[in-house]
Amino acid sequence: MISFRTDLVCFLCFSALLWAGCGPSSMGLSGAKKAKAVVVGFANGDRTFALTQNRYWSSAQDDENLFVENSAVGTGVSPVWLTKAVPTNFEFSVEAQLTKEGLDGGWGVEFGAQDRKYAYRLLVYGSGRFCLDRWFGAAPEFIHCVPKQPQVNTGTATNVITVKVQGQTISVSVNDQEIVAFKDERYKPGELALAVGGAGTRVRFLDMYLLELP
Repeated sequence: MISFRTDLVCFLCFSALLWAGCGPSSMGLSGAKKAKAVVVGFANGDRTFALTQNRYWSSAQDDENLFVENSAVGTGVSPVWLTKAVPTNFEFSVEAQLTKEGLDGGWGVEFGAQDRKYAYRLLVYGSGRFCLDRWFGAAPEFIHCVPKQPQVNTGTATNVITVKVQGQTISVSVNDQEIVAFKDERYKPGELALAVGGAGTRVRFLDMYLLELP
């Protein structure tokens, strides 16, 4: 007959093993053991992004934040390109605050960019609208765009965008809520950028990570 103490020890050991195999360190991509961190945070941001200043937008950074502002004539979307190589399979997450909403102002991510011209673009607007489209020519092809998206914080609130790409399968989440997931045979690995849209829009990028996935 096994004593209660022995049973308890066995239960605790089993629980520890179960937690080690199913806990946060092995569940979820952000804690996956096989994932490799390529970029974390904004330390040395001047060597992580192609920061610039011209008539359309300007930027500044410190060890914890990246600030991007569109000028009054920057009516389009200003991309801030990552200078590091982007893995074929990756998860990219970025948290930002829209500190000043310009004309139809918003922020987001461009990925799969070819020659820094054609890319997949997703934006969260101050109005709460979320849009994901592909630019293969002069006009966008909308993948997902609705007037109001649940759990998108409006105004100057903080939102988190996460993009996961594995092969030609793409999924996008906002504030841990998956918004869209699809497979696109036209997708090709490419460059990655932060994006700010709307004349006079100012965005404070607070945190981010880029993981290389198996």
